Amino acid sequence: MSEVKANYLINTAPEIKAPFLKALQKIFHFSRLSEEHLNQLFQYSNFVVLKDGERPIQEGTFGQNIYLLIQGRLEVHLTNDKGVEEYVDVIYTPFRMFGEQCILGEANNVSIEARGEVLLLGIDISALPDMLDGLDNPDNRLEDQAYLQNKDMYMIFADVLNKRLNRLIKDQYKLIQKIVILHQSIEYQTSWKQNILLSVLFNEFSQNTLSPRLEVHEILKETLIWYLSDNDKLNELLAQRPVNTQHIYLEMVKLDMLGELDSMSSLLMEIIQKLAFKALKLKEYTEALQPQTHNLPAIIPLSEYLNELFEAIGSADILAKDLAKDQFLDGFLTDDYPDPFSLETFLREGQWVTSVFNMAHLMFLICQYCIKKELELNQIIGGSVRFLTNISTPRQNTQAPQLDEHAHNSAVVSEMINLHQTFLGQGETPVKERPASGSKQGNVEDLLAEFGL
Repeated sequence: MSEVKANYLINTAPEIKAPFLKALQKIFHFSRLSEEHLNQLFQYSNFVVLKDGERPIQEGTFGQNIYLLIQGRLEVHLTNDKGVEEYVDVIYTPFRMFGEQCILGEANNVSIEARGEVLLLGIDISALPDMLDGLDNPDNRLEDQAYLQNKDMYMIFADVLNKRLNRLIKDQYKLIQKIVILHQSIEYQTSWKQNILLSVLFNEFSQNTLSPRLEVHEILKETLIWYLSDNDKLNELLAQRPVNTQHIYLEMVKLDMLGELDSMSSLLMEIIQKLAFKALKLKEYTEALQPQTHNLPAIIPLSEYLNELFEAIGSADILAKDLAKDQFLDGFLTDDYPDPFSLETFLREGQWVTSVFNMAHLMFLICQYCIKKELELNQIIGGSVRFLTNISTPRQNTQAPQLDEHAHNSAVVSEMINLHQTFLGQGETPVKERPASGSKQGNVEDLLAEFGL
């Protein structure tokens, strides 16, 4: 047994398997995984404790672990164009995942350093068969079933990355809407108030939680009238009572990807602005609003990611027969977000992908394109957030809706820490975190939260 494998929890602490899997399933990233897939994560997992200043990720080097932060604080450093390393971000949200660059076999593009003691969960993928070598050198490929764990592990991480990408795409829309309103408004206080309302309405529209008093059916029928005559699915969705706006949103994404919408962004903004006109007359929306005393980047729609991924799959010698774009969408898009598990079942049962190696390759491509798009989105979001933070105005307190999630995370963090203490055979001494000097700097997610996202 290799030294790396000897450190896996399955070898060092098999007795904690049952409570570990129970805690793992409570983490949002892994909440929908089967017991089989949770078992695979346990097989490759180990606890990692960092001392102050230690770096689990070093820019320019190749990693082998994907990490989840359990407790502590990490700083992100990046070398700028002048060769000087700069502090650019901080990670302190429990279960934030990082290090996924190792899936692609590419060098790390940032360094991550512990600030005080830090407890991580490391998931080692270096023991998996070298699929990249199998792609580059087909003669070196192993038997097909040898790549089963590659397929499963890539699918797990593809699922996590798709959830994150879907959230970032929605956050991008909301940030751009904020900047549009700020640019267009004469009365700044009024514009900021309206902007907060637009964000609330966008969230509710995409999650199907709009007030029935908004009469969303009439707004959608009026806005989408030019697309109804040629789209049975839209007509079917609009005929439902109440209308499921989350399903409408995903159908719009499909139409945009298929090139059947003139402008997804314009349609979305038109719908949200019409909803806002009605919401301003409803006390349930207006009483919670607190008025607050660049150039727009190109928006990256979900359909752009789906299009690029579809083209990559089609040109990668993965498919056993032709796959139409609408078939791909039917298999990949669920009620909530692009779902790799659903796509795997759809392609396998439909005989589009007939080998384990090819399915593993497909899941690898999903990870690759998610990571690529996430980098582009973070640049857009980062620039937008910097624009908004340069405006010296008070912000609405929007932390209240996140309290339930924070409490849930805290409970799971405690479970993970207790499992780590059991693993060490130590008493109840938590990982110590050194107080941060200077002002607290949040990451992009926290800055978005301050703006109501």
